[in-house]
Amino acid sequence: MKNRTLALFLLLAAEQLAFLVFFPPVIEPDSFSYMAAAAQARDSGGFSSEVRLPGYPAFLSVFYLVFGQHQLPVIIFQHLLGLLLWFVFMRMLETDRQKAVFSAFYFCDLLYSSYQHAILSDFLFSFLLCMSAWPAWLYARERRARWLFLCGLLVALGMLTKPALKLFPFFILPVFLAARLPLRRRLAGAAVFLAAPLLAVNLWSLKNYLDKGYYSLLPQESRHYIGRVVNHIEFPANSVTREYFLAQLPEGKVSRDRKAPAVLAALDAMDKAGLKAEVVDAECRQIFRLSILRRPFSYLKESGVELFYFFFSAHNLYAKYALNDRLPVSAEASLRSGDLPGLALKILVSLHPFYWLLFALLAWFTAVNARGLAADRNFFMLYAYGLIAYIALVSSMTNEGLARYRCAIQPLMLYISALALARIFPGVSGKSAGGVV
Repeated sequence: MKNRTLALFLLLAAEQLAFLVFFPPVIEPDSFSYMAAAAQARDSGGFSSEVRLPGYPAFLSVFYLVFGQHQLPVIIFQHLLGLLLWFVFMRMLETDRQKAVFSAFYFCDLLYSSYQHAILSDFLFSFLLCMSAWPAWLYARERRARWLFLCGLLVALGMLTKPALKLFPFFILPVFLAARLPLRRRLAGAAVFLAAPLLAVNLWSLKNYLDKGYYSLLPQESRHYIGRVVNHIEFPANSVTREYFLAQLPEGKVSRDRKAPAVLAALDAMDKAGLKAEVVDAECRQIFRLSILRRPFSYLKESGVELFYFFFSAHNLYAKYALNDRLPVSAEASLRSGDLPGLALKILVSLHPFYWLLFALLAWFTAVNARGLAADRNFFMLYAYGLIAYIALVSSMTNEGLARYRCAIQPLMLYISALALARIFPGVSGKSAGGVV
């Protein structure tokens, strides 16, 4: 088994090395805000950003301090973390067939690999989030409180990397409370898990209060989700942002792929007009609530569409930059324009059928094991499903259902898909190893 694991590791390492040799670091539009915040942290020893949390800029600043503002050392280290994550998940699998299938899926997952190649917070966020499943797996076997604390600590670091995770500790609490343990131990376990996330959120919110004047994990958080309601937007009385948003919505709404550009253009116009950032953020939060309360059916319909895209969209950044203008922005855009050759190319290089297969395996395994999961209350599996459900719901309800956001829980989907395929095709030595693990 050790020789087989080594062979699989060398194969994956060779793949990552090839990407490092043939593709330069990916710099996306969002990358510049992280790079600027990291350079500021390196030069001043402090951090001040209203649109980014400190996690990824702090991560970058360590490399900038040692290597200068070069991106390749960051990318190399992110690929190494990707291999470490693969190794940890391999430890959580039981049979050789499960490990081989998981490794094959990990090798084929160009979406996930390409975000290891980008100066974006997405991969580090995913690494922290998925690594939190490892102490959850250990706790399910040993029932030691230290593993719950480590799980919470990794979640806390994830919360300081992307704001989407800030409600997760409360979302996952039923998993702790449903454990087959005495009530006192369940409550104690939940408290140990919550300690680090609550401390991290409140300490950073206090810092923002002292620096900016209001208590919030991310002062300009609304910039990240206001686009979600732009096609059924509702304004409060005496709105100061109305004219700026409506200027970007000449027909009352925009296509799905134009939401983010329209919102950014409106926010830029507000900034140039001298509107105070805190006023804009407060009103955008109010707009988001009003748009949901006054147009609930429109919001739910769009959330369902975004949830579909969350699981079924795909791309990889290697192809995006290698093919440049030859590759459509999305399958949806190529369908809308009637570009069928572009659609075929998009599906081919983005491996859409591969991700559809993963979803089918996830859905099948969930359906087959639902009763067993409810009866056994397997802590690790319930935690893994909780992560997948939370990220899928938050992404579809407060943002766009992009494959980029699915990266956060992609290894967990690969893990469950590997269990499913190994159960469907167990082989001679695996016929008795097809249950929930």
